[in-house]
Amino acid sequence: MLEPNRTRDIEDVIDRYAAEAETLLAELVAIPSVNPLFPGIAAGEFEGGERRVNEVLGERLRDVGLETHFVEKAPGRPNLVAVRSGTGTGRSLGLNGHVDTVAPPSKDERLFPDPWKAEVRDGVMYGLGAADMKAGHAAMWLAMKALKEADVQLAGDIQIHAVVGEETMSHELGTSAVIEAGFVVDGALILEPTSSASDVMALSNAAPGNYLFNLTVRGKATHWASRNQAIRAGGLGDEIGVNAIDKAVYVYNAMRQLEEQWAFSKSHPQFAPGAFIIHPGVLHADIGIAAAPYFPDRARFDYLLSFPPGEKAEDIVTEIEAHIHTASQLDPWLRQHPVEFGWEDTWPPAYTDPESPFATAVLGSRNSLASAESGIDPLDAPSALGAQTDASFYEARGIPALVCGPGDLKYAHSAGEQVDLSLVPMAAKLIARAALDWCR
Repeated sequence: MLEPNRTRDIEDVIDRYAAEAETLLAELVAIPSVNPLFPGIAAGEFEGGERRVNEVLGERLRDVGLETHFVEKAPGRPNLVAVRSGTGTGRSLGLNGHVDTVAPPSKDERLFPDPWKAEVRDGVMYGLGAADMKAGHAAMWLAMKALKEADVQLAGDIQIHAVVGEETMSHELGTSAVIEAGFVVDGALILEPTSSASDVMALSNAAPGNYLFNLTVRGKATHWASRNQAIRAGGLGDEIGVNAIDKAVYVYNAMRQLEEQWAFSKSHPQFAPGAFIIHPGVLHADIGIAAAPYFPDRARFDYLLSFPPGEKAEDIVTEIEAHIHTASQLDPWLRQHPVEFGWEDTWPPAYTDPESPFATAVLGSRNSLASAESGIDPLDAPSALGAQTDASFYEARGIPALVCGPGDLKYAHSAGEQVDLSLVPMAAKLIARAALDWCR
């Protein structure tokens, strides 16, 4: 059980330094830390941004008594690990947050001219990375500041993992690199945004896996006016030409059929029926140039799919390729010219047992905060999160992981990215309560 006076002392410090955490958040937003591997980013355009964020965070965390280390798997893109040492007799807690952001919105979409200048309106901070997820880092610092000022000694260590690469699934450069470097914890809390207006400080123990892939359908180029000869009775059919778009539509319909089957074959008790999808995001077809007077001889779909905890990415690959192969056997052209697959990136599902000691402890900490703060409803159990986070990569190594943090996910990756500033001290209080409960 938490000691009320001890908790009150810590939270009084959090309230006292909340404005300083807001200043830190504005400083972090001002650093353009766009992931340099993000699609459409020119090489070198944002080089060093992630490093600069971690330098600022490292300096601030050293000021509140943490020991800092850098883990650099990719040159120029160091991860920060900051450690608050306990007595060595208790369980350790990891606090994870990525420092990279997505690319800035186009100029005509921006709410404010400069996406890296924090703008505050009516208690809300606007700026790229404000919600996703630099507010989480400000909350981590604020919690560490409060534990120091309140002179709290914990039995277990607290490790802050400020990582690179999350926005491009580059976990091997970020979270996985940190864990492989020996910074292992007994439980991890990821401070991604989980606070909507109707569900403040939601706590998540599960998320779907995803797979980014493409498929290419081959055709046979010819003059557009030969279409009647290619598709009508009495013509020479495929001997004249094959429009790759026609064949791509056939493949698309086969994929849609599989997606509809998934509404029944892909399920998980924490997800609504039909939650797992096969999303076609891009279609491109041509003969190498964009020219309508030809049969395109290639068509490519880019897909992103989601799949439930408990299933493996390699089994998803086998299932999809087998389904399309079977469908293609009914088409003479596709039977002789198989669909070509490109499997690009996958993010494993996340799942921590909601009855595990870590989930029980953090849920208790979160609900004790709800009883003390207005605007937070108690939870019966953790819930599923629709987006992927680095929780997956702790769980892949047997470390229980949960997601809860300041900001609303609907504003992440948007032209109007924002965070309600009242959520930063609230998240800091959750961190402090979780540390007191878990690091015994």
